[in-house]
Amino acid sequence: MDHQRAAGLRHFGEALVGNGETLSFVDGLFLCAGNRRHHIGAARLRGLADARPPSQGPLLRLLADVQTRDAALLRRVLLHQLIALLQESGGRRTVSGLGLDPADEAVLVQAVPTVPVLDARQRKAAESLGGLWQQRRLRAVARALDTLGPAVVRVDPALAHLAARLARRLGRCDRSLAAARAGRDAETARTHYLDALGLAADDDTATRGLIMLGRPRRHEDAPLAARLSGDRVLLSWPGADGRCWRAIRLTRGADRSAVVPVAASGQPGTAVDHHPRRGTLVRYAVFPLRDGVPDAPPLVSGPLLIAPGVEDLTVTDGPARLTARWTRPPRTARVTVTLHAAGSSEADADIASAGSVLACHDVGADVDTYTFTGLRPGSYLVRVVCHHPSPEGREVESEAVRASGVVHAWPEALTSLTAEPDPGGGVRFAGQGAAGAEVRLVAWTGPGGAPPEGTGLRTDALPGALPWAAYGTSHPVEPPSAFAGLVVAVAVLGERALVGPAVRVDVPAPVTGLQALRETGGHVRLTFDWPADAGSVEAEWEQRGARDRVRVSRSGFFREGLRLPIGPAGARISVRATSRHEPLAGSPGTDVVDRTVVVVRRAPAVLDLPGEVVVSYRLVTRRRGLTRRATPEAIEVTVTGAGVDDHPAEAGLPGAPNRADLPGHPSSARLPGSRSGAGLPGSPAGTDLPGSPARTGLPHAPTGAGLPVAPTGAALPSSPARTDLPHAPTGAALPGSSPSPAPVTAVDAPPRPAPHPSLPDFVLVSRAGDAATARPRHQEDGDVLVRLTGAELAASARTTLALPAGPLRPPYALRAFLAGEHAGSVRLEEPALSTLVVR
Repeated sequence: MDHQRAAGLRHFGEALVGNGETLSFVDGLFLCAGNRRHHIGAARLRGLADARPPSQGPLLRLLADVQTRDAALLRRVLLHQLIALLQESGGRRTVSGLGLDPADEAVLVQAVPTVPVLDARQRKAAESLGGLWQQRRLRAVARALDTLGPAVVRVDPALAHLAARLARRLGRCDRSLAAARAGRDAETARTHYLDALGLAADDDTATRGLIMLGRPRRHEDAPLAARLSGDRVLLSWPGADGRCWRAIRLTRGADRSAVVPVAASGQPGTAVDHHPRRGTLVRYAVFPLRDGVPDAPPLVSGPLLIAPGVEDLTVTDGPARLTARWTRPPRTARVTVTLHAAGSSEADADIASAGSVLACHDVGADVDTYTFTGLRPGSYLVRVVCHHPSPEGREVESEAVRASGVVHAWPEALTSLTAEPDPGGGVRFAGQGAAGAEVRLVAWTGPGGAPPEGTGLRTDALPGALPWAAYGTSHPVEPPSAFAGLVVAVAVLGERALVGPAVRVDVPAPVTGLQALRETGGHVRLTFDWPADAGSVEAEWEQRGARDRVRVSRSGFFREGLRLPIGPAGARISVRATSRHEPLAGSPGTDVVDRTVVVVRRAPAVLDLPGEVVVSYRLVTRRRGLTRRATPEAIEVTVTGAGVDDHPAEAGLPGAPNRADLPGHPSSARLPGSRSGAGLPGSPAGTDLPGSPARTGLPHAPTGAGLPVAPTGAALPSSPARTDLPHAPTGAALPGSSPSPAPVTAVDAPPRPAPHPSLPDFVLVSRAGDAATARPRHQEDGDVLVRLTGAELAASARTTLALPAGPLRPPYALRAFLAGEHAGSVRLEEPALSTLVVR
């Protein structure tokens, strides 16, 4: 019927009839096409199943199987469906349109009034008779015939014949039951009960008799294990050898015990009862089957009360308390939770005992936790029982679920926690409480955050202590990198910890790699490694007791850099990362934007920037003839600025020694007849004296004094000249110029002094060859001609050195560079580019 309804057919004959065909059923099932008739057998039905639409295929294959077992059964089923259609219409429906042969339509119309009209209950009983008889469920067949009634059975010969056969078989079954009850031993009774079940597989009396005979004396000796799991009962038994088994449930306490089938779980040796009635006492049995009929005594379980208890019972301890948590079954009336002293009789036996119950509480059905407070350290036992209503209206208790717990010694609570920032950088953590306990400072980073204050935890559930944070120390602490989060103080005693108060701290990352580079216009460009996770950085500089500060954002720093208008004077520069909770510099109001956050100002990176020092240079040229071009033969280096180490006697003042006048210097004589700064006859203006460029040196002066800068081409007054220019014959005069003395060549020069602490080295580089017109790009991009250390630069405001003549062969280009750690704090001024290229 289910396949027929799924195909949308009124009767299954509609699936057999094709175009131009009718169905005949009077003397069998035939398909009529004109004057030809074709019998409908199992082979034809299977062929139609392949040819018809897929929705009709399962129905036609089922009809083929029925036809194979009973050739007359399909005709009776078709008649039953056709008569039911006409009876349900109340005479309003005609037989036309049902796909029947016209001759058979007339027979059907005459037969309908003679057939009893069945209601829905009777029709359902009639349709179930075939399956029940095939399964040997004779008691169910008898109930179906009673539903049809004697009148219906008498008018139908097939039903009358079935009723006669049923009476004979049930008579034999009743005689077996009587013999089993009269038997004097259990084995004889089992034999008769099995005979009764062989005749009527659904006989309740025989089933109950076998179960009673197979009851185990002790629950643990039961061959069938029945275990309650929530509202289900799980059955398992040994000896699952591939045989078929039938599992049933026998309920006690009802007026009439009933056998209820239990669904198999699909695994050998197991079954599941999904719908036992809450509050009842049941017993289960499984019967081995042969051809669907029990053929051996059953395996029987012990009695089982359908009263599920709580699941997942856990007991956790806290300061002087135990908390029990469980999962209760649905539809529970109430729950009782009891606390017992460990080691009492309750731990081993029933509850009757004296003085073992410390506390007992009834909680609602919707409550799944309870906390016992005021407990001393020690061991305890928690017992939880569920209460369920029974069908008789009384209340039944579930089996008690037990769990043990231990109340440990817990630390004293920490009552307060403070974080005090230190003006010099860092923070101090302090608080009150937690006497005799260790205080750890931790931070929870998980999605749930820190637990509430007062929560008790095991120490293995705590996050690791912050390695940089210390509680109760006099010196400030700070993390090596940025930290922004909630610092929680936890009191720890042994294996137990108590969560205390917390404070939110924001510590920006440190600034590293700070450097200052002077630029034109008195500006200083700062470079450093941007601190991680910092949104802005604050730079502060101090000059002559006055302070200024500026704040730059990360995007602004990487886009435009950070330049400070410091000017030429020296300054102390400090740079630190700022917190997003700090206001902008100079904004009114409080020191921080969010009072709930403790902003820790980290110690800044400090740089002492000396006053601006400018190193400039020019080439001193000589024209050897009126028609020859001027060639550079010396370089004059000038140092000016507030950061130069000055000397008591300024350069050019009486008594100021020249480098050539220093003891041991090879050149100690001034060139006769020459004066530093005098121009050569016929030479362009601005060129130096013939012979050698003058190099003047000044003795040391107090730091910060400015150096006088001599005009270009002029020597300082009374400054002895040092000449190092080779290749000029003694007394030889250049054309168009006055005679000049022979140069003094430096031999056995003293070792190079150590680098000066505030000035870089000066390096002059030449580059010749095919790339002569391209200036050197760095100090290693060519040949080094001149090198002055920072000490040599600081010794004189102006130094003149001869260029070595050997390597200089036109064309070539010259360029100077500053080298060393202080190169960024000193500005280099270069002459016109055209004067540095010689062709």
